[in-house]
Amino acid sequence: MTSLSTFTEDDLAGHSAAAQEPTWLTDRRLAAAKRALDLAWPDSRKDEFWRSTPFAQRIDVERDIVRSGAGPAPDSFTAPLELALPVARIVDGVLTDVTVPAELAARGVVVTDLSTAATEHRGLVEAHLGSLTSSDAEGTGGDADRTITANDAAWTAGLFVHVPAEVELDEPIVVQVHASESGAHLPRVLAVLGHHARAAIYLEHTSTEEVDALVDEVVEVIASDAAHLDVVSFQLWGSKVDHLALQKVQAHRDSRIRQLSVTVGGRTVRYLPETDLVGPGAETRPLGLYFADEGQWFDLQPYVRHIAPHATSDVLFKGALQGHSRTVFRGNIFVHKDAVGTDTDENNKSLILTEGARADATPFLEIECADIVAGHGSATGQIDALQLYYLTSRGIPRDEALRLIVTGFFREVFSGVDLPGVEATALERIDALVDAADLSSFQINDASLQDVHDE
Repeated sequence: MTSLSTFTEDDLAGHSAAAQEPTWLTDRRLAAAKRALDLAWPDSRKDEFWRSTPFAQRIDVERDIVRSGAGPAPDSFTAPLELALPVARIVDGVLTDVTVPAELAARGVVVTDLSTAATEHRGLVEAHLGSLTSSDAEGTGGDADRTITANDAAWTAGLFVHVPAEVELDEPIVVQVHASESGAHLPRVLAVLGHHARAAIYLEHTSTEEVDALVDEVVEVIASDAAHLDVVSFQLWGSKVDHLALQKVQAHRDSRIRQLSVTVGGRTVRYLPETDLVGPGAETRPLGLYFADEGQWFDLQPYVRHIAPHATSDVLFKGALQGHSRTVFRGNIFVHKDAVGTDTDENNKSLILTEGARADATPFLEIECADIVAGHGSATGQIDALQLYYLTSRGIPRDEALRLIVTGFFREVFSGVDLPGVEATALERIDALVDAADLSSFQINDASLQDVHDE
């Protein structure tokens, strides 16, 4: 067996041959392997993009890479959806259960194994796979990261999604990534939307409770002119899973992108939703909801690059913390010198429920152009005693009032987001976490209530 730190070019060539991948893809893997071997693993003391999360203490790159597909897939998806659209499962390094209804296939919709697509849809895959993640890709931003380059080289189960021009999907494509075997899992997803296409992709991440795993995942999305895309990511892992997730979107002229993450599971989750606005009039809305419990560490880093003029971005992440947990929000908006007419805003709000929890927030802007509108902010606090007093004074029991306040805190994230099943699934998870908590330990901010009494 080989790990992320010990795989060789021979290992990758053998894996590529077994998957019957074309020569050009094998060559891509080997080139990425050379880049990876030239890089050091992240150093939280030196690497600006890793300084918030102690890599060596929380990420084990010596786990064996899992390619067995031996574990059973869950019987159903967590999201309460009755789907007629393509459903795909990536289980322990193998893609299974891909279904494309005949009427969609007739319209040119493709959902298939990425290795197979490298031959059957070579033009699309060769042009776009790795175009947003390779260290020499234009506009990728940031420094080269070995965790991403390792996936470029050694990804195991891959999924390719293509929605042709002018095709609009009314229901989401749901992809489940499931780990039932301990080790390193390296899923890869490439999605390409033609001009004026519309689609939603739901990524659901689950595991058995006992599995001890590292999931190093990369998702690349190309949204052509005027395409509309929603990418929803549920992190529902067991308590021994560490998840490194890059979701990179390239948004062309007048395209509309929404990325929504719901992070409630996992030991360590480092989630990077990144969007390059390369076409005039493009728009992105990165949204995040997270609830951290005892021992969990969530590092959330939305990154929007305004490359083209007259593009728009609106970032909103909201989270709650209890127990000895830690969350980090590092939002970055970059505005290129030619991106005149940019309109951007980013905000993060965290609710500290119990003693011992810690939330750090660093929203910042890199602006090279003066002719823009930009704003950013963050807020961290406790439950407002005045809100609690208002509800309890109207006969609502204290515990129920606390649940209502916490649930209500998250509803802003879903404002204007009409995604089937998403809000219900997310709030159901939040309710379960609150129900399991010791509500008597919730910290209350008495300042606002004191102001009322003083009046």
